[in-house]
Amino acid sequence: MLIGAIFLVRPPHPWGWEGIDQYHQLALALARGEPFQTMEVPWGYAYFLAAFYRMFGDRPLAPLVVQVLLNGLIPLLVFLAARVWFDRRIATLAAIVSVGSFNTIYASTQASDAVCTVLFMAAVLAFVEARHGDRPILLAAAGLLCGLATQFRPNLVLLPGLLAIVALVCGRSGRRVAAALLVTLPACVALAPWIARNYRLTGIFLPTSVHGGAQLWYGTLQTGAYRNSRAYNPRRIFEAPSFPYTSLSEAPLVVEARSMGCVDRLDAATIHYWSDLDPVERTVEAAADDHGRLHFDLPAPGRATAVYYYFSARSRPDGRSSTTPELGAAAPFVFFVSPHHLEDLDRHGDLLDFFDIVRTARHETWNDPLPFRDRLADAGITTAASAVTALLEGRGLEEPIVRGVEGRADRLVISFRDGSSIEVPRMWQGLVTDLHVDDGIAAALLTSSRSLVELRERRQHPASSRNRCTGIEGVVINEIYYRREPQMMRRYLALALDNIRRDRTAFVIASVYRAVRQFVVFGSDDVQTVQQFQRSGVVYRMATVVSTIYLLAFVAGVLVGWRRFAPWVPLAFVLYVTVTIAPVLTNMRYTITIQPIMFMFIAVAIATAIDGLQAAAAAAAARTESRTARRP
Repeated sequence: MLIGAIFLVRPPHPWGWEGIDQYHQLALALARGEPFQTMEVPWGYAYFLAAFYRMFGDRPLAPLVVQVLLNGLIPLLVFLAARVWFDRRIATLAAIVSVGSFNTIYASTQASDAVCTVLFMAAVLAFVEARHGDRPILLAAAGLLCGLATQFRPNLVLLPGLLAIVALVCGRSGRRVAAALLVTLPACVALAPWIARNYRLTGIFLPTSVHGGAQLWYGTLQTGAYRNSRAYNPRRIFEAPSFPYTSLSEAPLVVEARSMGCVDRLDAATIHYWSDLDPVERTVEAAADDHGRLHFDLPAPGRATAVYYYFSARSRPDGRSSTTPELGAAAPFVFFVSPHHLEDLDRHGDLLDFFDIVRTARHETWNDPLPFRDRLADAGITTAASAVTALLEGRGLEEPIVRGVEGRADRLVISFRDGSSIEVPRMWQGLVTDLHVDDGIAAALLTSSRSLVELRERRQHPASSRNRCTGIEGVVINEIYYRREPQMMRRYLALALDNIRRDRTAFVIASVYRAVRQFVVFGSDDVQTVQQFQRSGVVYRMATVVSTIYLLAFVAGVLVGWRRFAPWVPLAFVLYVTVTIAPVLTNMRYTITIQPIMFMFIAVAIATAIDGLQAAAAAAAARTESRTARRP
């Protein structure tokens, strides 16, 4: 607690009291009575902070003092659990060593790990005491605490299952199933509010946060030459989609827009929509709020489709009517519903997009078939260069934008004036991830699209300006958090599986590397890789030395203590985090939760070393005494 109090005054980290992961802002919103508007992180820590903000106002020090006090319980929790798994001597040593817990660093900032580590160790202790003393109520407490800990660190979601397995394997005959249920049911109760809330908003079963998809994708980017940093992996460019789309076909579409600045006030607005599955035009009306914001809910499509829509609006005080886009039903907006995250979704050729550039270049180079060739030609698109120019029109780029299209036997390269390029393999399966796309103009093309009908109209009537006020702008679909975040989770998973499919060996090697890497702090002077702050080089080097010593001592403790204690249960907790975290993006922070258990094995290594030194000293003393006794 004293160390934690010192760190509150002089923290050894760059985050300050408000910490990381935007928990401060989330908690302030909750304290004001606003809803919890994210699925990227679970609710537990945000509500923990919000309780203090509700009582004391915007004073981050209040919850941090409680975190420091809670963290002060770690040595006691370590001692009580270790004395059952090992013996009192090992438990005492482990409690002493745990004073060096890295959790004390996180206790001085707003990070969910600080509270989660205490909840985790309390759950472990309850489980140990329940098995040792045959106390069913503690089994239920262990399950409940595990469920609560999951709402602080999502990677613990399977921990109740691990406890249930231990109860089944090591429980008393005839009570094993009951013990397993006593652990898992309270955990489910703790998870139920979060699951129910997520299902109500999305219609999807989400027992924890949606951030796991992104973490797995980041992990697949940190392979091979990019094992220590995903920032330089060129495949990161595929994060943003090429089209506006969703894979949530069973959820209603949430359409949002706002009135343009050229309009004093919108009286009313109507969205007109239809799809390729149902060509009948339907309408939904909405009134603008005081800030000119519009909101429409369209029925769930139910399956893959292309949704076409435009707006009609009437403005005050002149009562003028307008449509957005200006051509209305002739050139509407298009939104796709599809489970195919990496393919060309524009199956009817309504848009000029990145895939059209690639196919046009292939047609030029290898005379490959060009879908929708006539529609492209009507819009003035006959070459890859003309497609690029049309797609980037109005962005102030000096022409010619395309430097050249170079065809080879196995690939073609579209190069641009800024030095970026798109590489297209001869054997292309139609996936955007089959391509190599650089930052710059090439990346801008990856996420751009335009209506072919609009381009055709501009070509046929170049003198007509279409920059007049249409009344509505800022149109987005499913950008509200409970649509956007689950959709991005699915996209990240698709990207991750695509990366794994391309090089399974590299992913396995990187995962094995991270299984060790996650226990050691690695610093860097690269601002793209790790956070930089004053004296960060010194802090990172010290952390590397200390965490390496911890890891080596832990391994030594496992090796020397196995025969004497057979501590497979505490080791299972350590392996749980290792196995579940290694495939994803990771750093030493994710092992803070299990570091108290590692201290028990470190204590075994220290005790063994002390015994060895004492035995050596005793042997040396015996030899000295023997030599002295033989002297005349």
